[in-house]
Amino acid sequence: MKYLLRITVICICSLWGLAVYGHEGHDHGPVSIKSALEIGIKTAKRYAGKISPYEAGKLSASWANLSGDDAKIHENKLGYYVVSLNNQRENKILYVKILLDGSIAGANYSGDFPVVSAPSSSLPMSGG
Repeated sequence: MKYLLRITVICICSLWGLAVYGHEGHDHGPVSIKSALEIGIKTAKRYAGKISPYEAGKLSASWANLSGDDAKIHENKLGYYVVSLNNQRENKILYVKILLDGSIAGANYSGDFPVVSAPSSSLPMSGG
């Protein structure tokens, strides 16, 4: 009986562990160029007519009318993409920095984003 109970518990735990990795929205790898373009467009549409939390501030409602043809990869660097979104109605280009996990690191009209360096893993040395 103890043997049967142990096997049942192991099977339930194994199935539960598989369910954790099989849920929706769980990506297996970095964002592709195609996904970065889609994320850029969705970001502009999401904040069209609203105040964005990024340097770009409030976007006019015309940003909701962007299509796939209006998006281009401006930079493809190690760890991120910068997508340029051309709003021909306003004659403006919005640049969106997208990290490889799909998160937005910023949006502005200049295309210049501050370089964020990782903290050093070395221990500080005493001067004495």
